[in-house]
Amino acid sequence: MLGEKVKLEEYMKKEIQRVSNIQIDELEQKINQIRQETTASLEEAAQIEAGLQIESELRELQSDYAIKVSRLHEETNRKLMQKRAELNEAIFDEMKTKLLTFCSSKEYEKMLNDRISHLTKEESYQNVCIRVAKKDETYLDMLCKTYGNGCTGCVDESIEIGGFLFICQDDGIVIDETLDNALEEQRQWFFENSGLFIK
Repeated sequence: MLGEKVKLEEYMKKEIQRVSNIQIDELEQKINQIRQETTASLEEAAQIEAGLQIESELRELQSDYAIKVSRLHEETNRKLMQKRAELNEAIFDEMKTKLLTFCSSKEYEKMLNDRISHLTKEESYQNVCIRVAKKDETYLDMLCKTYGNGCTGCVDESIEIGGFLFICQDDGIVIDETLDNALEEQRQWFFENSGLFIK
């Protein structure tokens, strides 16, 4: 009987051991499955997070790039506008110098006489005042005599280059025959038609 009891105990130990091993194997499998699922889930979450982080960084980089491009564009436009202004000034400074040189020539006196003669032929205003630059004061007598009709003359400090202003206050007439005005009109025309606009 004792031998049977020992056999029974031995059998029960083996059976308990066998069932325990089965249960342990099942638990290990479940643990491994849970570990794999958790790892996969964490990896997927990490990839999503990394993707969101990359998208966020990419948007930030694009925004920074757009700002830098905009600033560079503004700076380039500013430099181009400055260069354009310098070119305009250089061109018109040279033209002004050439006009001042022309005002020292005999052709200038002829031009003044031709212009006042032309005005005499067009209209005959009374009480006309002709204004010239200080440097052209010597031409006043000739201009007033050519126009006639009691014309008077005076120096106008606002005229720098040459030519004359023809003013008839009685009729509200001002005819600007100054080279200053002609140069300024050319400057405006050049500004509008030179094709140097910044787009």
